[in-house]
Amino acid sequence: SSSSSSSSHRIIGGNNPKSRTILVVLLASLLILSSLASSSVVNADEATCADSGTTAAVDDDEDDDPITARLLDWLRENGAYINEKLIVRRVDPNDVTSPRGVFATDDIDVGETVCAIPWNLMIKPSEGVNPNISTEDDCLTLDATYDAIRGGDRGEITPYARYLLAQPRDYLPSFWSEAARDLLGQMLRSTRANHLTKSDQLPPRGVDDLIARDVMDWCDIPSERMSDPLFRQAVMLVKARADYHYMVPFYDMMNHHNGRHNTAHKYNPYGGHGDGVIKENGYEMITTRKIKKSEEVYNSYNRCIICDTYVDHVGTPEIFYNWGFVEDMPQRWLFDFARVKFDLNWRNDDDGEPTGDLVATFLVPPSERGIALLQEELDRLSSFETIRDADPKDRGIPASEWTSLWQYYDALSNALRVAVHQSRDGSMTDEVWKLDDNWWVKDGALTADDDEDHYVYPIINA
Repeated sequence: SSSSSSSSHRIIGGNNPKSRTILVVLLASLLILSSLASSSVVNADEATCADSGTTAAVDDDEDDDPITARLLDWLRENGAYINEKLIVRRVDPNDVTSPRGVFATDDIDVGETVCAIPWNLMIKPSEGVNPNISTEDDCLTLDATYDAIRGGDRGEITPYARYLLAQPRDYLPSFWSEAARDLLGQMLRSTRANHLTKSDQLPPRGVDDLIARDVMDWCDIPSERMSDPLFRQAVMLVKARADYHYMVPFYDMMNHHNGRHNTAHKYNPYGGHGDGVIKENGYEMITTRKIKKSEEVYNSYNRCIICDTYVDHVGTPEIFYNWGFVEDMPQRWLFDFARVKFDLNWRNDDDGEPTGDLVATFLVPPSERGIALLQEELDRLSSFETIRDADPKDRGIPASEWTSLWQYYDALSNALRVAVHQSRDGSMTDEVWKLDDNWWVKDGALTADDDEDHYVYPIINA
């Protein structure tokens, strides 16, 4: 993700689930906006944006998103630069439930600025220290976000805070209902008697760790604070939208796509420049290639040019865990207990067009032992699927969580199936089992020893 230097165990994650997660449904948005109107934090005038007109950065055919329109106006009025050849619109203009994205209205050259957001318009750790929260930067970002969406001491909510308040709630797996999290755990946990790692399971790991360990323990926050709906929302917003310890408006509207991402950070907030260069120049994104008219502007949450700590271990399962959606192709899958790691993508014909067939590119040579372990899990998943036609209401699971769980199931089982079938058509070797615990490391900045920063478990029962 773009928050490359942050731990996957900690609260800082990446950005913009709202614009592309399949869980963004109209009903959720309406419920959230309704809750704003009755909130004791904002008054009725603040909760409903009176300016219902569109701006140059919002599709002229849309009049259903005054909150985004007002945010873009506010940003420009206060010194932000947003490329005039960009609009925010629904990915599918004919579907009112479609997520929004950033699109080009004209050709944009390589190296052009996409946006530059001034320091004072971002939500970030305050210079003062709240004695009731850990002084870690990501915890202070949570504190600042909570303060922003509740209006601070004076009850004043900025257009960016209002935009954040309007985002869907509890769509990350770690925030699901207990029944949905239990079912996801059942889907992922191996029933094998003899585990090779300390706990064999299909990815992602850590769904139950995020709130208890990564927020309450890491930030030294009492668990009862999660009963405050605004605080809970602040936790999820920072987890899903923050870049490093910054909450950056407009930047967090860009969707993720590893096959099509066409933007990059101009300044590295995680490098030696740190806050100083961002304070001076703003949070700036530039294009990395020419973007054609009507093309969507994409970011990458795990393969960006500054994503060095995410490159090796954050794949499709971790994107689902951190941002709440199943990414399009290409995908990456890592199964630590089987020592299997591969990329999954569409096979192209001689003209470079997708054939409709998927191909796995193994990043370490597959072994007979590893593929047999994946086949075992694939068989177990087939048995698990027998409950798919059940009524989620009977299990106490909201429909959105049920839908998301099965979308991830489809992606997971499909990846396993392709890897198993393809490996049997080629040669296999047991060399991967002779490698050390860094067998999965190639391009990133983390190793097996950085076990506080990833969930790749070592083999302990060979």
